Amino acid sequence: MRFIHTADIHLGATPESKMDWAVHRGDEMWGTFERLIKKVKEDEIELLIIAGDLFHRQPLLRELKEVDYLFSTIPDTKVVLCAGNHDAIKKGSFYRNFEWNKNVYFLDSKTVDCVPIDDLGVDVYGLSYYKNEITEPLYDDIQIKNPYRINILVAHGGDDKHIPINKRKIMLEGFDYVAFGHIHIPDLDEANRMAYSGSLEPIDVNEIGPRGFIYGEVTKQNLNIRFQSFSKREYKHAEMTVTTNATNMELRHTLMEFIEKEGRDNIYKVTIVGYRNPDFDIDLEGLAQVGNVVSVTDRTEPDYDFEELYERNKDNLLGMFIEKYIDQDVLSPIQQKTLYYGVKALLEAMEDKQ
Repeated sequence: MRFIHTADIHLGATPESKMDWAVHRGDEMWGTFERLIKKVKEDEIELLIIAGDLFHRQPLLRELKEVDYLFSTIPDTKVVLCAGNHDAIKKGSFYRNFEWNKNVYFLDSKTVDCVPIDDLGVDVYGLSYYKNEITEPLYDDIQIKNPYRINILVAHGGDDKHIPINKRKIMLEGFDYVAFGHIHIPDLDEANRMAYSGSLEPIDVNEIGPRGFIYGEVTKQNLNIRFQSFSKREYKHAEMTVTTNATNMELRHTLMEFIEKEGRDNIYKVTIVGYRNPDFDIDLEGLAQVGNVVSVTDRTEPDYDFEELYERNKDNLLGMFIEKYIDQDVLSPIQQKTLYYGVKALLEAMEDKQ
C-alpha cells in the first residue's frame, strides 16, 4: 500500500509576517498543501495521513470547506487526520459537527480508537486533542485488534506537555507503521517502523533545513519510507567570517553570492563571526535588506593590538589589566575571552567618561 505521511501543516499561520518580503507567506502555506494534494493524485497514493496540526489554530468553517474540497479531488485516496495541540477540538470548534467527504476519516476520539478502512485492509489507530496540553501518555499500552491487518498508529505528541511518547512501548505494540506529528524536524526510524514527517513548510526561524513529507509503501512483511523535500521555502543559516580588512560592501556582496547559490526563495538567518578592525562598524540593517533575511547576528570580536594599547595605557587600569596577559606565551581559550571582553569593557568605560 502506497501512502504519504505529513503533519504540522499549520494552515492559517503567517510566518515572518512583519517582514515586507513575507506578505504572502500565509497564502504559500495553503499553496504547498494544495500542491501536496495534486501530488497525491498524480502518484495514485492510496492513503494520505495527516498526523495533527493541519491548522495553526481553530479552523474557520470556510477553511474546513476549502480543505474538504481538496480532499474531494482525490476520491480514490483515503484520508486520515486528527486534531493536534494547535487545532484542538475545543468547545464550539467547527471540527465537532463538520461532515467530511466519504473518503475522509477524522480521528475524533479523546482516547485511542481503531478506525477500520476495509478497502485497504488497514486499521488506523489514533485520537484528537480536545485541549492544548495533554500530559498523560495516551499512546502507551494500545491493544491491536487484528494483527493480520495492516495496523497504523497516527500519533501527535512527544514532549512532556503534549502526550509523552515511549517509542519502545509503541514499537512493542506491533504496529506496521507509526506516523508521528508535532515535532517539526523529519526523523525516520525505518528499523522500528516509525517516523516524524516534520512540518510541510517551516514556520520558525529555528527550523533550519529541508521540510516536506514522507513517502512510504507498507505491507505486513515490509516497510519502505523516504523523506521528500517539498516546501516552497527553507530556512538556511549563512555564516560569514570577517577579517580586519573587511568592508560593508564586501559583506553585502558575499551574502548576495551565498543567497544566489542557495536559492533566492529561501529564508536566511545570518551570523557574522571572526575578528574585525576595532574601528569597523558592521551595517547590520544593510545586510538585512539583501534578501529574505530574518535575522543578522554579530558575533565578531575586535582585533585589538594589545601591545599598542598597553604602551598607551601603562599608567591606568587598562594597562594594568593587559599586563597580566601580555607576557604569557600562550593563552588558554578562557584567558583569551577574558582578555578580549575585559579590554572591551574598559575601553567602553573610558569612552563614557570622556
